[in-house]
Amino acid sequence: QFGFVKARYKGLLKNDNQLAMLFTLANLFRADQMIRQWERSH
Repeated sequence: QFGFVKARYKGLLKNDNQLAMLFTLANLFRADQMIRQWERSH
């Protein structure tokens, strides 16, 4: 059971690595904008 989960996780990392990077970059970008707005308003 655990080995199966590990194998699936590895497969997901391979297949969706670019997708995960896009999500991470989008989240970082959004967080950066929020922080800048917050700094500007204080």
